[in-house]
Amino acid sequence: MTDRNTAKPAQTAEAVRAAQRTLNDAVETAKQLKAKSRDAKRRAKIAKKAAKKASKDARAARKAAEQARRLYKKALARAAKERGKAAKATKEEQRIVTPKRTSRSRNQPQSRRRPQRDGEQKDSPRRSWEVGDDGDGVALREPVTAS
Repeated sequence: MTDRNTAKPAQTAEAVRAAQRTLNDAVETAKQLKAKSRDAKRRAKIAKKAAKKASKDARAARKAAEQARRLYKKALARAAKERGKAAKATKEEQRIVTPKRTSRSRNQPQSRRRPQRDGEQKDSPRRSWEVGDDGDGVALREPVTAS
């Protein structure tokens, strides 16, 4: 019987140490889980905040798009009204009647030969003006200067 009693305190001490280790492990695990939970809550809070901001921005964008559509419709209606007024004004205007043009345009020279004027010979082509000519085909003399 005495052997059993002597062996019992050693087993008890070992059991206490094992329980202590288990408790320490459980405390460490609890600390880790608490930290993970805290981080997860923080991330969830940030995500929720970002989602809320995105929702708010999307709503503002939809509102701005709707306002732009309304402004465009109004501008379109105003432009149509102005076009209608302008069309009505041009319809009411009378066309200014001008006599028909009888002379040819300067940009379109005559292609046919003009009838001969008095004083021009039929077969002689027009003479070109040369430097020194006085216009009647006679060359002018340069005045002699005394030097």
